[in-house]
Amino acid sequence: MAIKAVFFDIGNVLLRFSNKRILRKFAWAVGRHPVKVARHIWKGRIVDRIERGEVTSEEIHGLFVSELGYKGDYARFKTLWCDHFTLDRGSFSVLKNLSERMPTYLLSNTNALHIDHIRSRYTFPSLVKGAILSHEVHLRKPQKEIYEAALKLSRTAPEETVFIDDLEENCAGARKAGLHAIRYRGAKDLKKRLAALGV
Repeated sequence: MAIKAVFFDIGNVLLRFSNKRILRKFAWAVGRHPVKVARHIWKGRIVDRIERGEVTSEEIHGLFVSELGYKGDYARFKTLWCDHFTLDRGSFSVLKNLSERMPTYLLSNTNALHIDHIRSRYTFPSLVKGAILSHEVHLRKPQKEIYEAALKLSRTAPEETVFIDDLEENCAGARKAGLHAIRYRGAKDLKKRLAALGV
């Protein structure tokens, strides 16, 4: 069956970033060791709550103040929180070319602060037909329901739909929901794998 829609993840697909670098920045900002900051963030479900949209942008700042001892104001926090993305020109080129001939979408675990920043800095959000964003639907990859929400948005059958992500667990979740999934390993490999699906 022909492919009728392609969903792109954002982080480390369309935009490159390093969790280690982000942790180092936050650790420096709160005066703690990066390992301690990482342990606190993941044990305390901070990232999970943020990406499910359970807290507002202002409350994200509040969480870092109350739970990690961050002392900067909200404006400074926004810069710290958002200023670490770099466009992946290869995947952007693939998305741009695909968008000219078929519906493309975003499917990402993210938050309002990041999305506002991304929309103000990059053009790719304007190229896609729509987006499933974790903080808006209150679901996170690799939950089955988030892929079902994606299919509802694109109005395509699972076998007509491709999902591209950098993490194998998210690709596995998409495959369980019946979608074709490609783990992103660079634009050259992505083009080859899309071509194999007739895209």
